[in-house]
Amino acid sequence: YARRNTQSVTAEELKAQWGREKVAAEPVKFSWLKEGLMFRIETDGSPAALPSFQEGKFYIQDPSTLASVQELDPQPEENILDLCAAPGGKTTAIAQRMQDNGSVLATDIDDSRLDRLRENAERLGLRSIQPKALHQINLKTAGPFDRILVDAPCSNTGVMRRRVDVRWRLNAREFPVLAGTQIDLLKRAASLLKPGGVLVYSTCSIEAEENEDVVAEFLRTHRDYKQESSCTLTPMKDGTDGAFVARMNRALP
Repeated sequence: YARRNTQSVTAEELKAQWGREKVAAEPVKFSWLKEGLMFRIETDGSPAALPSFQEGKFYIQDPSTLASVQELDPQPEENILDLCAAPGGKTTAIAQRMQDNGSVLATDIDDSRLDRLRENAERLGLRSIQPKALHQINLKTAGPFDRILVDAPCSNTGVMRRRVDVRWRLNAREFPVLAGTQIDLLKRAASLLKPGGVLVYSTCSIEAEENEDVVAEFLRTHRDYKQESSCTLTPMKDGTDGAFVARMNRALP
């Protein structure tokens, strides 16, 4: 699947270039995608070898990953935090939706993990993204933020069709450990959000222990937050990778 770079090319221009590059493309329609944004493509060889890719006109990612960006609903001139950003699929989609006007602070635990994000942002021509390793920045002084995305590390059970090794390495004992990390990330984000702001929690897991249960535990200890919506996507029901997304709002004082 290819996500069109709305900052650099129209759907018609991209389809015309793909035609010249002998790429078969058809638009993909889901309730959380805007028309003309995502395409299923087929080409001989790697899509990364195409001139249209190298020129930053599209990004390869599964449609499920954009559900969290839709719920975040970033707006131009806002200050956004993407807390677990690498390799940057959601980060660059956020910058696109903001028309590359504003600030997207993209953090991760290891600065080397952000190298791919930097490459993607440069290729796509997005200047609003600021990649920073967590140890390099004080999030409290960088905020408060209008919207925060916590795309948490998880078991990856929603992407088993792409990562078949998951079924062999995953152990049931890992779920409580992962849930602890996920709750800690939400707690860390909670104090950084402006009152009235939006906090989106997402995973590529389809396990309640990492999804609904984590959100419920977070809301139990953060009374100033209210859940507005949630959804679970699955390969069986939606024909995409599996994903969970919950949107929460911080109350005004």
